[in-house]
Amino acid sequence: MTKKVLKSEQLNISSSQKSYYKVLEEREENKKAFSNAIIQQLISIGHVSLTRIEPNLYLRITKPNKGFWIYQYKIHNKPKRTTLGTYGKRPDKLPLADAREKLATARALVNQGKDPLAEKKRTKQSKYNTVDDLALDWLDDITSRLEHPNIPVRIYQQEIKPKIGGISLNDVTGLDIRSVLKFVKERKKTARPTIVNDTLTYLKQLFDHGVTLGLIHHNPAMAFKTKHAGGSEKSRDRALSMDELKTIFQIMREHHAHFIRENYLAVALLVVLGVRKGELIALRWDEFNADNTIWQLTEERAKNGVAIDIPIPQQARVWFNELKIRANDSPYVFPSRRKSIRREYISDDTLNHALTNLFGKKTGKLKSSTGDVLGGAGIEYFVIHDLRRTTRTLMSKNKVRSEVAEKCINHVKKGVEGIYNRDAFFEERVKAHQDLADQISELVDV
Repeated sequence: MTKKVLKSEQLNISSSQKSYYKVLEEREENKKAFSNAIIQQLISIGHVSLTRIEPNLYLRITKPNKGFWIYQYKIHNKPKRTTLGTYGKRPDKLPLADAREKLATARALVNQGKDPLAEKKRTKQSKYNTVDDLALDWLDDITSRLEHPNIPVRIYQQEIKPKIGGISLNDVTGLDIRSVLKFVKERKKTARPTIVNDTLTYLKQLFDHGVTLGLIHHNPAMAFKTKHAGGSEKSRDRALSMDELKTIFQIMREHHAHFIRENYLAVALLVVLGVRKGELIALRWDEFNADNTIWQLTEERAKNGVAIDIPIPQQARVWFNELKIRANDSPYVFPSRRKSIRREYISDDTLNHALTNLFGKKTGKLKSSTGDVLGGAGIEYFVIHDLRRTTRTLMSKNKVRSEVAEKCINHVKKGVEGIYNRDAFFEERVKAHQDLADQISELVDV
């Protein structure tokens, strides 16, 4: 003790305090060092106290049989305290010998100018043990800055997580990266190389994030090039002819149990309006003007950030009216078909999977429910995004001026030349969309 212990009989104190001081008196009178036996005596008495055991090491007692080792020190001339552990038997608790070892470690940190309390908090914050742990932080960091955050989220969940999500960060090697890329190639054998290349891109970003945070010292994906993933990508030029569209809509009607009416009308609207899939599936009813003749797509909702007023042809208004009934009071034209905490409208993959199914391909873990009915009817493989190119091609065949057709699909040039009024060529676009709707409706409304 730093002060001479007063005789317990001289103190006007409780019985537990008397017992506590009596133990200390006997230790001092017999000139004994603190031992586990003495410490156990003090703890069993349970007097709330802070007792100095040796320089810098204290025992805090909070209640009977509950004591903690406290290291009291100074760092940068400021007094500090940190808990070394709970008194008790190994392996979960610390006897005196183990407390002294922890004390020595903490003193060493102080001698290096490091604060043990700060180091302890830092250790608790280091929760990034596996690839999944790092991915959660990486996705949280990038999704707030991305226009379409669902893409990296989907690729991580579907392509990366199944192979390496549970692996320790420091154990990931180039072999693991290669296994992910091989996994994606096998799942996407008939698809474009884009998805494999995107996976590699996100792998590099993911582990770069780990390097930035100091969690790993090198990026195991950095040495991989496009040739190791999907290879070079060729620009798609697939556009559907009217004859192909006739066959496609017929096949979709015949297999309506597998390609439901909402999907069917979505395809028709994508062709007639020339909008992007993401813009259509997230469409709200309040984006239409009062008489439902114009879809007022804002810059926040447009993928390219350019607002546009889209004229709605007469046939499309009928399709939207049907979707209104099917939406059952939802604020969205294409409401989610299952409960979801992430979104109130259908997933980005809904139309993709429905179309892929008709080509006899697996969607995720599910085998096709129809077989290759489109391929069997002579339709070359296409994807939903090809419908937008189809719109542009059909308008050209309808002799729509190039600048008008480009505006119909909200394509704009960069720079000053590309800054159009949202109403640019509006009257000409009304006619272009209506002429196309007249053609497409003959294939849809049969």
